[in-house]
Amino acid sequence: MSFHTARHFAFAMLVAGLLLAPAAAIAAPGTDQPGPATWAVTLNRVTAYSGPSAEAVAFGDMPALVTLQVLGYEGDFAHVLDPRSRTESYVASDQLGPGEPPTRYLFIPPPALTDEFDARGVVTDAAPLAVYPTPADEAAERELNPNTWLTLTGTVNGEDGSRWYRTESGDFVPADAVFVPARTEDFSGRWLDVNLSTPARVYAYESDGLVNSFLTIKGAGPRPTPVGVFTILRRVANETMNSDTIGIPRFGPGGYYLTNVLFTQYFTGDGASLHYNYWSSAWGYPGSHGCLGLTYKDSAWLWAWAHVGTPVVIHY
Repeated sequence: MSFHTARHFAFAMLVAGLLLAPAAAIAAPGTDQPGPATWAVTLNRVTAYSGPSAEAVAFGDMPALVTLQVLGYEGDFAHVLDPRSRTESYVASDQLGPGEPPTRYLFIPPPALTDEFDARGVVTDAAPLAVYPTPADEAAERELNPNTWLTLTGTVNGEDGSRWYRTESGDFVPADAVFVPARTEDFSGRWLDVNLSTPARVYAYESDGLVNSFLTIKGAGPRPTPVGVFTILRRVANETMNSDTIGIPRFGPGGYYLTNVLFTQYFTGDGASLHYNYWSSAWGYPGSHGCLGLTYKDSAWLWAWAHVGTPVVIHY
């Protein structure tokens, strides 16, 4: 049996007295409950068992803040149903506090996969992580920020007919907000493909359609342009670049101090970026400390077209 975290953070806002309420305050001890369902939340990480005893088979641990339906009590244990996994188990009743009913979407069987795979993808635009593939606000567990990496297990058709990815935790995210390097033909957003083979060139795509391309200066010698899958992390419209910040003395060999560097879009935390390069014209060839240097025209176009979260795939 596997358990997935139900992130009902509203529970954390309850007053301390409720958080510490004994399980008996949730429902009277008994067996199957008549009437409305009773909901509880795990207060701490707790072990789920096959029966009302620590000597029973242990199914595994549930993290804190998992919402469960209380079916009844036997001794010191609560008989519970996990609505996410649709499985029953027993947990120590003193590890439960009162909870709120989860969204109705948690009880709707998810649609069948239209495609099954195992791949990593990166969120390119703020997007909901939902318990069911629908844009309805009540199904969203939380918002994912750009540059969040996810492990994806397949695609489904959502409630509104759009395509969603299923994550390894069983949640869903809109497919048009995620870039999957292994499945670029399925991506509907904007992304950059950088081929460092001489002459180095940047290709701008929207889905699988080429929008623009241009030559770029690439890293030279001991500071090559990194290869891999990145995303634009931050952008600076006009800045001063000082080699001291990357460990090269400003007045030493290879040092620099450049003002009015325009349209800088960083894709690594240690300073690799795409930017206007006014001090060199070695377009397509090595000549930088790892950055991708562009003409004013190309860097201005890219600044207007890309955004934080835009994927950048760099290779030879």
